[in-house]
Amino acid sequence: MIKSTLSHFTSIDYWTSFLMNLKAPTLSRKAKEAIKVGLAFAIAYLIALKVGWLSPFWAVLTVGQVALFPNAQSLHNGALRILALVPAILAATLIFMVAAQDRWLFAFLSVLWMMLATYLMIKDQKRSYMWNVAGFVTFIFLTTTFTTSGDLFNQMAARALDTTMGIVVYTLISVFIWPDSNIGTLKKTAISLTAVQSKIFALMATQNHSAEDKNAFRLAIKQEIALANGLKQAFFAKGAETYQVQEAAEFWKEYHSLSTQLGQSFSRLNNSTEGLENIDIYRLMPELDRYREVIIQRFELAEDILKNGDREFEIEAISLSVDEMYLASLSPFDQLAYVSSRKELEAVEELSGKILRCANNIMDESVHQKEVAKKAPLSIYAHLTPDIDIVKRLLFIGSFVFLIFCFWIFVDPPGHMMWFYIPPTVAMMVAGVPQMKTNQMILPTFFILSFFIIVYVLILPRLSGAVELFTVLFICMFLVMYYLEGVLKVVGVIGVSTKLMLLNEQVYSFSSVSNMLLCSLGTYISIYMYSYLLDSPRPQRAVLKIIRRYHRSAQFLTSVTVSKQMDQQSIWMKFKITFHRYELKTLPFKMRSWTVAINHKHFPKNTPDEIEDMLISLNALSNNFDEWFKSNSLPQTALMLDDTKKELEAWRNGIESVFQSYANNINRALSDSMQEALSKHVKNLEEIVNRHAQWIKEANFTEEEKENMYRLIGSYQGLSHALIAYGQEAEKIDWKHWEEEVFA
Repeated sequence: MIKSTLSHFTSIDYWTSFLMNLKAPTLSRKAKEAIKVGLAFAIAYLIALKVGWLSPFWAVLTVGQVALFPNAQSLHNGALRILALVPAILAATLIFMVAAQDRWLFAFLSVLWMMLATYLMIKDQKRSYMWNVAGFVTFIFLTTTFTTSGDLFNQMAARALDTTMGIVVYTLISVFIWPDSNIGTLKKTAISLTAVQSKIFALMATQNHSAEDKNAFRLAIKQEIALANGLKQAFFAKGAETYQVQEAAEFWKEYHSLSTQLGQSFSRLNNSTEGLENIDIYRLMPELDRYREVIIQRFELAEDILKNGDREFEIEAISLSVDEMYLASLSPFDQLAYVSSRKELEAVEELSGKILRCANNIMDESVHQKEVAKKAPLSIYAHLTPDIDIVKRLLFIGSFVFLIFCFWIFVDPPGHMMWFYIPPTVAMMVAGVPQMKTNQMILPTFFILSFFIIVYVLILPRLSGAVELFTVLFICMFLVMYYLEGVLKVVGVIGVSTKLMLLNEQVYSFSSVSNMLLCSLGTYISIYMYSYLLDSPRPQRAVLKIIRRYHRSAQFLTSVTVSKQMDQQSIWMKFKITFHRYELKTLPFKMRSWTVAINHKHFPKNTPDEIEDMLISLNALSNNFDEWFKSNSLPQTALMLDDTKKELEAWRNGIESVFQSYANNINRALSDSMQEALSKHVKNLEEIVNRHAQWIKEANFTEEEKENMYRLIGSYQGLSHALIAYGQEAEKIDWKHWEEEVFA
């Protein structure tokens, strides 16, 4: 009896221990997101049906629309969605007031509003999501039917109420069930960026010009560029969507800005230190090792603060003493190189201290405000410079919406009024992400939407309770969010939102859902066909056009930069220079967004890594171009000898001819000849400066004049190195294959 009792208790203890240690399976991020969207979809539908609102369908359509944005799940973006209703209601009301009886004025104002909303969606990164919602919600409002102003008010109020309810339900669920934050991504990216910049600084100190060191340095530069872009994207992906991020938002922006400035300073420092090869740098600056040690310690401390939290510290002041006797014994060219290098070493010291303080401010919750440095005002030319790609997108969305309006009016196709908001909504998404391949939506649309039609016709009529309806709605949206990716998810979300249309007094009509299927198929077909009328939607063709634009802009700038001082240029020339500088700055990022859309199965000769290396080298080339342009605008004195001017002019002509050759034939292999020309120009300049050593000594030029002189020479050298690196990477790409016709 006792043994039996002990055995019983032992068994209970075993199972208790087993159950205590039993852990629920860990859900993936993808599963959590699918569950949250499914819950929001089903709950919003049931609430709208329970309270008997006019059109419960609009609440879940809003949930479906906002779910397509991967960054929409936050209180911050929830507030933006609510705010988006204000311009949407105002725009729709104004259009009805002015053009209710004039179809062409109605179409014109609708097109104008959609173009404005699309422009703001693209340009206003902070409120991009708000303008997207404002755009498509306005067209939802514009499809209301009314006979009196009272009917119009009721319809607008009902749709605003449905939309608001869908937004609120979605926001509350996404925030309070498995809340998501990008603070971890921000910290991880910032730590990695600081670590890479510390590595770059160390490599510049230890380079012995071996192939291994050069490759390591080049790889670190590539990582720096990628991480700097990643930090910016990590912040703007969700913005200040949590309290922790919101409180330190300005510090995160400052951290990115300082890291970018440090990268530019590293580039200039590397250009100038290449001229110190013949100098015993440790004899010239005896405390250089101590300086480097302190800088690296600052980077390491900044990383540790971002990992483990803020702390008290003091930034040690660093001063680099100079052996004046040894400096006086150097050749004039080497003295110029030293002056330029010293200035950049001081800049690195200052920036490293600012980065350390900024990292501490990010983690210190007691610091709530920062003194924002005044930004340099943009010139009138910069404000008026158009972005060609944005102009194309606006023309696309405006003309497409107008043609859809004409099709809706004159043909009255299956789907009827849905043609006035489904195609414009999808077109707005394509305008925001032109890499979206709508041709890949057509066949999946037929099968995905047919599945939901089957659910609508065969399953929904058999349901008899709220629990059953909730389950079906949840499962449908969960399947879409969990199993579909990319454009297929877009099709699925639109399908489940528009094909399962329910009212309290429900009538199931196979013809109506079939018409909606035809409307959806027609939407994707028409958008894909129309995209060809403006430009080719094939990513490899888009990349080729962008790279040719880059070469043309670079060739133009090298041809006009030193022909006259900037303040002597005509107004039209200043505008053109500003435009082409904007092109060089933005085109590498635009090209990146297209390269990720390339189907590499059609281009097996080029790996994604080779294309990425080419893009990073192109971005580095743009940075060096910017430094070269700034150096050309610096005041130069009589130190600029006639021989020096002639040599720099020959150097500039050589760079211009390279870009002109690339513009005419992208397949040219020029990297070897550029390397020979670079060595020749550096040697000639050194001989010219040293040949006039006595004259330079007697002239007694200021430190600033010497800095400007060598910074100009260093910028030519840096631009040439970057151009050679780009040429070497570009020559690996099989551009001819990209120019061939591919059925895709």
